[in-house]
Amino acid sequence: MRQGINQKLWLLSSLVLTVCIVACKKEDTVLPLQAFGFDGKTALVLPSGSLRIKFNQRVTWKTTAGTATQTVQDSLVYTAPSLVGAQRITVKSEDNANDSLVIKVIVTPRADVLRPLQKGGYVLVFRHAAADVGSDQTNSTVANWWKSCDSKLARQLNELGKKEAEATGKALKNLEIPVSRVFSSEFCRCFTTADLMGLGVPTQQTKELTYYVYDEAKRYENMIKLVDSQSIDANNAVLVGHTGFTGILPSPAPLADLNWGDAAVFQLVSGQPARFIAKIKVAEWTELAP
Repeated sequence: MRQGINQKLWLLSSLVLTVCIVACKKEDTVLPLQAFGFDGKTALVLPSGSLRIKFNQRVTWKTTAGTATQTVQDSLVYTAPSLVGAQRITVKSEDNANDSLVIKVIVTPRADVLRPLQKGGYVLVFRHAAADVGSDQTNSTVANWWKSCDSKLARQLNELGKKEAEATGKALKNLEIPVSRVFSSEFCRCFTTADLMGLGVPTQQTKELTYYVYDEAKRYENMIKLVDSQSIDANNAVLVGHTGFTGILPSPAPLADLNWGDAAVFQLVSGQPARFIAKIKVAEWTELAP
């Protein structure tokens, strides 16, 4: 009788000990490091601005520039440096140094304008890059003279323009701004600008963006129609054209005062005309290229 009771007590003690061991092991399990509310894209932050990312556990971190602090809610608050440029935050689990995340940050005064472009639904209308080589021979009898890359027939990009076009394309990639459609004027200086951006999609030359040789009086109107016709999806469209409009222009006319390499940003709105958001100067693109 006593032996049976002792055996039962031993079995019960063993069961309790097993449950305790299993429970302790579960408590000791280190969860994979996870960030909440962060889509993994390059974070765009204003100079001296802040970025807050919440994690599922305590972390350690290292930044290439700027400072960071951790709140009691396991959020990392990063304060960017005052200078424009690309930075990195390497975040590691406090319990497992091998479990880490790298967060790319670009510091730019245009962060609030550029950030929404990462999700698509916008059109960037560029004026072609710097071009002062040759001049347009508008009275030429050569067929399709405007499409020629010969400076004796039409004005072409200069070396600065070529470099700026390439840098602008690099900036768009660094910013993780997706582009699925690229249109340009039929002039060589425009489709060369688009091609040098290297956005990964073929350039479609179109009359709506072409200067002088078609319906010049309605060129501004036709460019806006091309903007409005773009589909709203997870990507953006890029248009490369000219300024120098004639005829009656709307007020305001954001496409009319673009300098070489500048872009006008339009947000596509379902059932409504596209909404002009801002102008981004060429220098604001190229400083984000490295």
